Parts: sequence; C-alpha cells; structure tokens
Amino acid sequence: MAANSSSERQRRYRERRKVGRRVVRVEVDEVELAAALESLNFRSPVNADDDEAVQRALNDMIQVLCRGLADDA
Repeated sequence: MAANSSSERQRRYRERRKVGRRVVRVEVDEVELAAALESLNFRSPVNADDDEAVQRALNDMIQVLCRGLADDA
C-alpha cells in the first residue's frame, strides 16, 4: 500500500505541475484566518472546525486574489 500511496502522490504532483499548479505550506494564525475568511465570505462560521472547508476557502480566496491581480496588470 505504501508504494501505491507514494506513486499516487507522485502522479498528482506531476498533474499539478503540468497544469501550472503548486501546493505550498503556509503557517497562519487560526483565529485571524477564520476571521478573514468569514469577513470576506469565503467560509461560514458553521464550518469553523472543518479543516477541509478551511482549506477550500483559503484556496478560493487565493485564486480570487491572484485573478484580481492578474486583471489589474
């Protein structure tokens, strides 16, 4: 199973790189992030303890930011 898991991670990595995407680790204050995501309407307070919801919301916020900056250029 470990080999399968490793090969799956490698496949996903190659797919992301092929389409110009990357995964980054960012350390942030949990309370500040929650407040920012909620105030910008990227996440509902109901999902406060849902790590996947936070990850999706942060991803959405970064995509909106990047697209907005690209449109301004």
